[in-house]
Amino acid sequence: MNLRDSGRRVLIRAREDYWGVLVLAAWGAAVLGLGLVRFDAFGIDEAGAHALLLVWSVGERIISTVVLLGLPDLRAVLLAPLGAYWPGSMIAAKVHALLITAAAVTMLYRWARRTIDAESALIASGLLLIAPATLFEIDALGAGPYLLLAFGVGLWIDRKYRLVQRPLGGWFFAQLLWIMIAVSIHPAALAYPAALLWEWRTRPLDARQQRHVYIGVTVAIALILILRLGWPTLDWLDQPFVSLYQAVLGRDAPGTALAWLLSILLAMGAIGAGIASRRLAAEDMMTRMLLLAVLFGLPAADGAWAMLVMAMLLYLGMPRLIAFNRGMGLGGFVGQRGLVLGLVFIASIVFMQVGKAHRYAISQNHLPPVDQLLLAFSAEVEDTGGEEATMTMSQWPGKTMLATRRHALPLPPPFADHEALLKNVANVDFLLFDPKDERNETLAAQLAELTGVTETILLEEAGVAVRFRGAP
Repeated sequence: MNLRDSGRRVLIRAREDYWGVLVLAAWGAAVLGLGLVRFDAFGIDEAGAHALLLVWSVGERIISTVVLLGLPDLRAVLLAPLGAYWPGSMIAAKVHALLITAAAVTMLYRWARRTIDAESALIASGLLLIAPATLFEIDALGAGPYLLLAFGVGLWIDRKYRLVQRPLGGWFFAQLLWIMIAVSIHPAALAYPAALLWEWRTRPLDARQQRHVYIGVTVAIALILILRLGWPTLDWLDQPFVSLYQAVLGRDAPGTALAWLLSILLAMGAIGAGIASRRLAAEDMMTRMLLLAVLFGLPAADGAWAMLVMAMLLYLGMPRLIAFNRGMGLGGFVGQRGLVLGLVFIASIVFMQVGKAHRYAISQNHLPPVDQLLLAFSAEVEDTGGEEATMTMSQWPGKTMLATRRHALPLPPPFADHEALLKNVANVDFLLFDPKDERNETLAAQLAELTGVTETILLEEAGVAVRFRGAP
């Protein structure tokens, strides 16, 4: 390659990066300007609320009960600028989520362009940016964008470490730190160290560095799981098909026959894309991470998992769809790409309609059941005095602190009887929980025996708010 060809390639890449930045800036401006995200304290993921409150408290040097909620997932490390420069700003938090998503999609696009083809990478990235699953995760400060970013950065760090070839150097420990950050967020992130171990089993630099990676990755995973006791904020064994159709049709979408059919089609498409990509997975680390993430995240099939399924289906399924369309043997552009264009058009229309409905729900202040309960509870305690006037024990302590701007603690553990419960919650004014949750059966039964001491002030679909008599 001569100097002229090299310079031409640099210019072409610079031009592509320039247009890419403009497209992502326009996308982010559209999401913010069209009102597709909330700027209040509601609709936030519980784990995201905990991490956000921690960085805000540290940034403002405020002693808060948030430190008693346990170690948050380490997305707090990525949220640190919000505590240093914009504490208390929900707008800054949503802009940060947009930037994280843009960075993750950029890394996925570059990987797909390099590994698969530019056409598939462009279509998949465009659809992922406007997918309702992506929009919902941004609005909730959910784990999905952070997981995709973790996979992209993890692939980049491994390449840097292999290029440097310095045993136990800075890139080695950066890899371990990044593994701890990723794994702390969601069980689907276990795909990252699993894919990394497979990479070093099949393509080791030498036996000594291979051994370093085996030991280091194992210690990093064990350490973060012990420190956080797993993933305490996740709801396990959720219905994955519900998460799939809600990720496309909206979180308030009813479970109609059409919705279930859509979930089945998405699941079949994901399975087919995974089977068709098995050979690529044996050679490519990112492909392995996407496939394993869907598998490892299945026991906690929440919105973040649904976003990973969408990403895997788009990036691994789109080239198969293009190849199938081309193999039909029809002439002309429509014959070569007609099926692809048709599905992209239908998906875009559906995504835009769901986005429009989401914007309307935000304008009308429609909230999920848990956030409706928190909104009503925050109104109840609004006139109780200063921010130090009340103490609440909540099933959702992070979300409760954001909604009420008052201290909150997790629910008390099960006690032997109602007298022991009353003794241990002597300084608590309110309890906020879901009595239908099997984890709260003992608490609900004991509170039923304290009718002379407590009163129910709110009864909503998602739960109840109980006030101790004598509280503000």
